[in-house]
Amino acid sequence: MSSSRTAAPEPAEWTRGPVADLFSSYVATAALSAAEQLGILDQLAEHGEAPFGNGGDERLDDGVIRSIHRTLHWANVVEVKNDELVIPGALFDAAYAARGYIYWLVKGCGELFSTAPDVTSTKRRTGTFYHRDMRAVALGSRLIGEEEVEPLFDRVLADPPVEKVADLGCGSGQRLIRILGNHPGARGVGVDISHASVQLATESVDEAGLTDRITVLQGDVLALEPRPEFADVDTVTCVFMGHDFWPHDSCVRTLRRLRTAFPSARRLFICDVVRTTELPGRDTTIFTLGFEAVHALMGDYLPTYEQWHEAFEESGWECRSVQPSTAPPNGYLFELTPRTGE
Repeated sequence: MSSSRTAAPEPAEWTRGPVADLFSSYVATAALSAAEQLGILDQLAEHGEAPFGNGGDERLDDGVIRSIHRTLHWANVVEVKNDELVIPGALFDAAYAARGYIYWLVKGCGELFSTAPDVTSTKRRTGTFYHRDMRAVALGSRLIGEEEVEPLFDRVLADPPVEKVADLGCGSGQRLIRILGNHPGARGVGVDISHASVQLATESVDEAGLTDRITVLQGDVLALEPRPEFADVDTVTCVFMGHDFWPHDSCVRTLRRLRTAFPSARRLFICDVVRTTELPGRDTTIFTLGFEAVHALMGDYLPTYEQWHEAFEESGWECRSVQPSTAPPNGYLFELTPRTGE
């Protein structure tokens, strides 16, 4: 059988250069994710230097730490000096700002990417056919939100002040902790379907000394029913999980159900990343390819900006304001109020 493919290039043409960089970039993202979890990035950000290797910390394998440092040196994230010291490299500040995206991608979703050929089979796409590290997803999402989304929430929740807030898909619980820190008399309830996230949020609330003001519940946001903890909630927030409401009919049902589950809610804030419609190119923003690829692998529908507004209209919510975000890219914060008379 003949092939129309042109003759293969000589090894000298592809063992260095753009394709080789694709390979090395995969290793570098894994190294950056590991450096985040091990505290290496925080150490460099705080002190400006670190030992090359484990620095005598026998809890960490010296060879592995040196490999992480060497890989990040290749990526210009750090600079290894005389095989003794590591200092921030030319790209350190940008990489540090993006560490939440990298951790979400590698630690949170890495296994899903590695099994992509398997979960592509339609025969296998039933039941629980994939796995993600939801604790890592929650931690990565928290870092992603800290740059712009959480300060945005601080502003929009300031007036009128919150009395009781419910955070749907509460993840690490840090949003609730932050909101209650800004509203000393308020109370909160967090809901998440993931046991790992509920455990993480519970730990965070306990560490913050807020167990008397915050309740964390395990539950499916798509099927919430009225319960005593929800009765007096005046503000509902939902960050980075609104796409789980979809497709359209499911989203409309969920939005209507939220009005019933939270009968006193005056405001619903949904912050999420929308699906892009153009083909990706050289200027494609961070997170976009990963976010859309992960949800395609999981079989989750991602709505566009226009589709969100169609669902709001049909479900009886009025969209009072929309605020776009730069980080994450293609993100929007929708402020909704129940439409009167419906």
